[in-house]
Amino acid sequence: MLNWDVQDVRRYKDKPFEFEEKLDLTEELKTRSKEDILDATPVEVKGQLFNDNGLVISDVKVKTILKVPSTRSLLPVELPVDIRINEAYNIDDVATDDLENLEDSNVIITIDDENPTINVYESIIDNILLSIPSKVLTKKEEQDNIMPSGKNWEVLSEDEFKKQKEEEHVNPEFAKLKDLFKNNSEEE
Repeated sequence: MLNWDVQDVRRYKDKPFEFEEKLDLTEELKTRSKEDILDATPVEVKGQLFNDNGLVISDVKVKTILKVPSTRSLLPVELPVDIRINEAYNIDDVATDDLENLEDSNVIITIDDENPTINVYESIIDNILLSIPSKVLTKKEEQDNIMPSGKNWEVLSEDEFKKQKEEEHVNPEFAKLKDLFKNNSEEE
């Protein structure tokens, strides 16, 4: 499953090795990231492997919809994932100095001689997990800027906190005057 022996891929010298699959990675994703993944739709994978002077270059497109908890309220949020993965598998121990022509965005993976396989499957799981942003909000939380709260507590944004601190920091002399005006209004 998206795991090919290097010898099989070498046969595709003049044309790319193409693949397309639909995978259920829900359990693998949940196992690898228990707190971050609640559910996932089947993952659509479409890609190509190219032979290039001792390297196998992968170009893989991945689409799915993850259900993840909101980072603010823990309510479930649907998060569309549409990523492209480009990696280079060094199958012939090409010297790293010779890899200057490779794009900076490519990750170079050295293939182990004992297990000469190209494992796109693990790469897909890794990249899906890496694509989850650190801040995930429900639509309502995003639109209304809703912060969690409870009995005798609430979460404040940094700006709200600074504003509250400024209001609390009143000159004590002015505070006495404030009380003075309060007494005058009661007498009237």
